[in-house]
Amino acid sequence: MKRNIIYALLLSAGLVSCSKVLEEENLTKYSADYIYSTEGGLKLATSAVYSLLRAYANDTENATVFALERGTDLAVTNGGTGNYFGIYDPNNLRPSSSQVAHMWRTMYRIIGKANEIIAAGAKLPETAALKATLAEAKCFRAQAYFLLYRTYDRIWLNTAPTTWENVDAPKNYKAATNAEVFALLYSDLDYAIANLPWKSSEPGRFNQAAARHMKAKAALWAKDWDTALDQVDKISTSGQYRLVALDSVFNAGDLNHSEALMVQQWSKNPGGNLSESTPLGNYFAAYFIAQYRTEIGGTAEYACSYDNWGYTYGRCLPSPYLFSLYNQLKDKRYNSFYIHRYKNTTSSPIAYGNVTVNPDDYFPLYKSGNKNRFVYPGCTKYGDIWTRTPAETRSYKDLIVYRLAETYIIGAEAALMKGNQSLAKEYFNKVWMRAGNDEFTGALTIKDIIDEQARELAFEGDRWYFLKRLGILISQVRNYAGDPEIAASIGGRANLPANPHFVRWPIPETEVINMGADNFPQNPGYN
Repeated sequence: MKRNIIYALLLSAGLVSCSKVLEEENLTKYSADYIYSTEGGLKLATSAVYSLLRAYANDTENATVFALERGTDLAVTNGGTGNYFGIYDPNNLRPSSSQVAHMWRTMYRIIGKANEIIAAGAKLPETAALKATLAEAKCFRAQAYFLLYRTYDRIWLNTAPTTWENVDAPKNYKAATNAEVFALLYSDLDYAIANLPWKSSEPGRFNQAAARHMKAKAALWAKDWDTALDQVDKISTSGQYRLVALDSVFNAGDLNHSEALMVQQWSKNPGGNLSESTPLGNYFAAYFIAQYRTEIGGTAEYACSYDNWGYTYGRCLPSPYLFSLYNQLKDKRYNSFYIHRYKNTTSSPIAYGNVTVNPDDYFPLYKSGNKNRFVYPGCTKYGDIWTRTPAETRSYKDLIVYRLAETYIIGAEAALMKGNQSLAKEYFNKVWMRAGNDEFTGALTIKDIIDEQARELAFEGDRWYFLKRLGILISQVRNYAGDPEIAASIGGRANLPANPHFVRWPIPETEVINMGADNFPQNPGYN
């Protein structure tokens, strides 16, 4: 699958007859009729949807994917496209924002494709293979709706495909109730759980573990602790997944290991990236490590090195608050997940503040006692020295979507909410002790869960939603976001409390216009 998803997209989107003058001739078996009327065609169509998620991940500088990652207690946001989400700038965080529109439209496009596949499959004879394809489509739909719900709060649910017969028919645009949202999520994921194997024969596809993990996360939002615990238990006791050594979680180009429940596949090979011709990777590797090359030699290629994790934009860096949560002498994550200093990899001495950094020596983290955003610690979870040259901006390293460590943290929280201290500590300690810490034997609290979620899962895309779900996003940002010694990074500390409606994104203004403000009004607080 890693090599053929995009190729499948090109087939299923362009699949089509080639015309010569007025006479059409189908030069392949992949006609539109084949795609939506055969079991094999629907699998091709489903494969194509994976490429939509990779295209979404390739959004310019990942501005949409990580806009919310910047706006948490763990991040020092540092310029670039979409930076205003990191500091909650009221002058730019508006319904007209391109990031707001990009997420909404991409997710509804994925939902639309899933609806088409599910509806077409209902007309075909049931087989195990067909049900597995439909289960993947339902995972896409559940994943997209869950992201929209957590981001915008108010969403439109639609499970019907758009066809030429109904494209102009009136639609009932109204915000779904919470009960309606979770009923659909549970229904789609239950079907997937029943019809998917624990592991797909093709890496990167949805599987039963990913579906159960998504259901457990959804259950936390619904405060359905029993369902969350049931899903965590099923994954934990399946015998299919295990935690790996800490230094093996992210340190490879291929991340299809036993801790990863689902991995987004990337490759430079044809069909393994976002283009059939010119390979286009993602910018994840350049996002979370400081722009050290500015001090070493500007944008020149010689300024980039594998020692310092290669080319970087330095958009989103770890906060002092995040580092304060680690026992820095014992917790191995403090060094395994972060780079704390940068080497002069040139052949010449470099003047840096009041010191000279000789070749192969390390830069002091902060120039002349003041913090410097160009020589600042970075997160290496997405760092890539395997699939790109040191000066290459794009990466082809796989991206972990869901992993077992998060499953255990979900289980710890759900067990704590049920008052089961023993089970909560059992799940908590799986992750806590893997990092090198002594067994936790005291009374576990929600603060312990909050802090461990940060230590283990920082910069993996869920912190903003985690804090929002617990109702502490505003207080955490107010107290800890950014670094006070980098003034441009702390605007959110004042802006979010002054604009509490920013705990949800605005509905894109064009969508409000299209649906009708009387039917689907803008989220409160936005003009």
